[in-house]
Amino acid sequence: MKSTIRRMIFVFSLIFCRFAAASPILPGDIFIVVATPGRVYRITGGGDFSAATAFAYGLASPYGLAFSPDGRLFTTEISTGTVMDITNGGDFSSATPYAWGLDDPRDIMITRAGQMLVAECGGKKVMDVTAGGDFSVAAAFASGLSWPRGLLETSTGVILVGEGVANEVTDITAGGDFTGVAAFASGIDSPYGLTESPNGRIYVSEVYDGNVIDITGGGDFSTATPFAYGLNTPDEIIFDNTGRLLAVEEFLGNVLDISAGGNSSTVFATGLGLYPQQIAVAPIVADLNDNGIVDGSDLMLLTQDWLKPNGSYVGDISGPNRIPDGRVDMFDFARFASQWQ
Repeated sequence: MKSTIRRMIFVFSLIFCRFAAASPILPGDIFIVVATPGRVYRITGGGDFSAATAFAYGLASPYGLAFSPDGRLFTTEISTGTVMDITNGGDFSSATPYAWGLDDPRDIMITRAGQMLVAECGGKKVMDVTAGGDFSVAAAFASGLSWPRGLLETSTGVILVGEGVANEVTDITAGGDFTGVAAFASGIDSPYGLTESPNGRIYVSEVYDGNVIDITGGGDFSTATPFAYGLNTPDEIIFDNTGRLLAVEEFLGNVLDISAGGNSSTVFATGLGLYPQQIAVAPIVADLNDNGIVDGSDLMLLTQDWLKPNGSYVGDISGPNRIPDGRVDMFDFARFASQWQ
């Protein structure tokens, strides 16, 4: 039955092949920003990338990298104070920014609801730039922060930010002024990278101490035993779609697999040049019920949406450049077919 349906949808996929041609990014693909010389690389399979062709280039000191729930890829540019939509790859030396007027934008994070947040180190705040455009005089989503860097939305919807000077991780879910507000986690030396494991554990990297700390319960971690240690400037940490924990060594140009914890690690990617920064993993856009796989239950949801005369569609996953287009049609079935496992 499944094979028959798959063949039927595959035929529709061929009919609407222009959808597939517009999307060079596959679910689970791993991308990394390299600040110098301003490029983004696809490093999905690991290996030596010293002679690799960049996915995106012509960027000005890129730092942050994040996927939106609908599969668009964004990066921040420190020197120009901008956010760029780099979904289609290529040369961005003269591209129009998605958002601009930002003060030292570093990490970028897009929530499951589509809210795009950027940590402004220089501005000591976090900006909501979802709408795009000029943010030079816009009000902050969260202010009163001390050198904000890493951003994370947890599986329970809590939004955390690492404060590099205060050595704290703060819950900024509610927004507002966080001057003097008690931290979620303290006693962390330069907390930059933040990530959550598939089973809900929250980890933060101590960039200058070379550690990764499990801060799941919150509290004071000044004397905590690290989950992983002996790393060289772990600027970023992230779990990929297989549950592997990766750490970026900024000063060495490496990405390590530190899943085993302790002082045990293996090199996943090397030859990444000067200052590799954030990593982003492409979402499984067609996983409509968020159970980690694309299967028949997602097809049922998609079919139900297709039959609706109007309303909000969970199955609206196509549109130009992966932007929902307000309807469920064969473009959505084509995307589903390309991701059905």
